[in-house]
Amino acid sequence: MKAILLTQHGGVENLQYTTDFPIPECGADDIRVRIKATSVNRADTVVRNGYPGLSIPLPHILGGDIVGEVEHIGENVTGFSIGDRVMATPVIPCGTCPICVNTPERNHLCFNWKYFGMHINGGYAEYCTVPSKCIVKLPDPITYEEATCFGVAGLTAYHALYTIAKLKAGETFMIWGGSGGLGTVAVQLAKAAGAIVIATVGKDEKKPKIHELGADYVFNHYTEDVAAEVRKLFPLGINCIMDYVGPATFPKSFELLQKGGRMLLCGILTGRESMLSIHQTYLRHLSIHGVYLGTKTELEELLTLAAEKSIKPLIGKVMSLSQAGEAHELMISGGYMGKIVLIP
Repeated sequence: MKAILLTQHGGVENLQYTTDFPIPECGADDIRVRIKATSVNRADTVVRNGYPGLSIPLPHILGGDIVGEVEHIGENVTGFSIGDRVMATPVIPCGTCPICVNTPERNHLCFNWKYFGMHINGGYAEYCTVPSKCIVKLPDPITYEEATCFGVAGLTAYHALYTIAKLKAGETFMIWGGSGGLGTVAVQLAKAAGAIVIATVGKDEKKPKIHELGADYVFNHYTEDVAAEVRKLFPLGINCIMDYVGPATFPKSFELLQKGGRMLLCGILTGRESMLSIHQTYLRHLSIHGVYLGTKTELEELLTLAAEKSIKPLIGKVMSLSQAGEAHELMISGGYMGKIVLIP
């Protein structure tokens, strides 16, 4: 089958395109998906470079978004037919740890979790075998390319804003970097909840599109003093801030939160550690949540919103799977908006 193989950790030159990688076997409880589209996520570049403490067998197939059609069904699986349009949840829960057993509604936090493209082979391929418990059917109005917007990136945004932060109408919501895969969905979800939305971008030409998606205020985080501008608009601070940038923006996010505010941390683009004022945290009654991905039920709820056209996927560029290296470079450059989609 076609696949992109990570042959060793490092630069994009280590992403090798092949057309004769073995098709994965399908177990009794599995579904083999013929992948129609996948996408590039920040996690892919992290794994490609090598994440401290994470050891994976090489060669390895990246990709947390698995979207396509049912090609083979394991003998124990019911409820699916060959040709069904489907996508996979990015996380495979074990089903036996205390979280899976006692709080199955939170099983994406499984102690023994596996993430496609990180712990096991993922979607940068023509086929992928997925446990049937991780498969959801794709509503007809959503194309394969659009569906890639709602896997890793969209699911994280939905879980963070709706399940964790419980964003309400009239509240203020801010996100650093509103033009990428996560940001474009988060802006729309926040607006759908009735929030006042503030977003940042790295290029002025991106501002009109982010306004169109629902942002009330858009600032250039390179050329404008974002914190000062937000303070002028909202002197008391912001109710909820989503920050996947890390140490470069954490102090500003912390400063901008109003009393009782919530911070959603879901990325480490500029580093893994940052200073925290314990005193200010309890004095201002702040809530700081680390979030990633979400549950199968949340994915189904998000797809329903998308099918009803409440959320419009933004696809920045569609590329061939063989161009995965170029796609990684494009993501790093920031010269795109929405999702970068790869087609096998």
